[in-house]
Amino acid sequence: MAMDPKAIAAVLLSPQGCAALAAGATGTLIYLLRKALDWTQEDLAERSGYSQATISRIERGITRATRDTVVLTDIAEALGVPPEILGIVSAPDERTILENVKRRKLLSGGTGLVVTALLPQNVATPGRIEATDVAQCWTALRRLEELDAHQGGTAVCQVAEGIAGRLQDAVRQGSYQPEVGLELRRVTAAAMDQVGWLAYDAGWQDKARRWWLETGHFAGTAEAPDVRVSALAAMALQANDAGNGQEAVELIQTARKTASQDQTHFPMLSLLAAREAVGHALTGDRSAATNALGQAHQWLERGRAGDEPFWLDFWGPADLASHERRVALVTRQSKAAEVAARAALASADAVSFPRNRILYAADLGSVLIQRGQLDEAISVTTEAIQAVHAVQGSARVVDELHRTVDLLGQQNYPAATNFAAAARRLLPATAT
Repeated sequence: MAMDPKAIAAVLLSPQGCAALAAGATGTLIYLLRKALDWTQEDLAERSGYSQATISRIERGITRATRDTVVLTDIAEALGVPPEILGIVSAPDERTILENVKRRKLLSGGTGLVVTALLPQNVATPGRIEATDVAQCWTALRRLEELDAHQGGTAVCQVAEGIAGRLQDAVRQGSYQPEVGLELRRVTAAAMDQVGWLAYDAGWQDKARRWWLETGHFAGTAEAPDVRVSALAAMALQANDAGNGQEAVELIQTARKTASQDQTHFPMLSLLAAREAVGHALTGDRSAATNALGQAHQWLERGRAGDEPFWLDFWGPADLASHERRVALVTRQSKAAEVAARAALASADAVSFPRNRILYAADLGSVLIQRGQLDEAISVTTEAIQAVHAVQGSARVVDELHRTVDLLGQQNYPAATNFAAAARRLLPATAT
């Protein structure tokens, strides 16, 4: 008997399920699926043809059976789930051993199930779409935003692409009242923008830019200027990363003009000013950068109205301080960079945005190294390394930590070089 797709999706999208997918922990996934069925290990053993002791070892990950395609296929069949959920990528009769089962392979087999479960039936398979269906789509995007903050872009990009594709199909093939259709196009634009961000965080820069360009076009037809502003602001961030300050400034200026057509959100204006400040710093215009940072602070101090787009939830003092750090580094103000980096880490919300806190710890470590405060840099970087595996789907974070560790390894200080050698063995592989 097949397990309910919604029950499978609930397991995969739970905090434990996400962690298991990220770690490639097949045994943990089997445990979670078994518990979702309210089965004991004896129940699964009886249905799969293996002993209770074998099931126990598999769930604890202490047996090679966790990579045996035959065993996993038998267990998947007993649980009533597609074998791909457990990472089966070859035919069971080949009796091969799966080596180094990756999280992405685990997720790829279940992506369709997750997308179908998150979206209402009339959107997943386009039919008569009502306002309540669109509301559920917005809920799905918020759930992906939460997962992104805790896992990183790689972990959920495939799911987001699936959702964006289904929404685009629904716009073309579904039936709906005009007002529902407009809201459906808006949520579709937001989904496309979200895919761009997830691809960016995963390190897939070309894919990110393509999605953002498509978002900008689609948002115009969807009457969703806030989504177009989001895409433009994201492309400005990408341009700043590449050192293209003038391009970033021009993108922000276009975004600001677009934002004026919609209800003005103070956090949005603050973010735009901060991204523009980095762009000005990169072009060598220190005065314009300083003025833009001042505007960013003024807008942020105005507070929130409560109706801002959900993608703006992350923006606050920590993120503004991080932009100040970047401006200070570009303009060669190392003390100001240290002050800003400390402020970013101190005010980071580790509960809602753990990825950002790890990133800001890596950033502070890098600044401290440049200022010769190596012992504290080691301490701060240690904190980040201890937490990074939870968000290893974020190439931005992993790459930044690698850069900080490499910088420590270049110092003429035995404690730093010894630490770097050990840290490299603990860090996830860099994406670049």
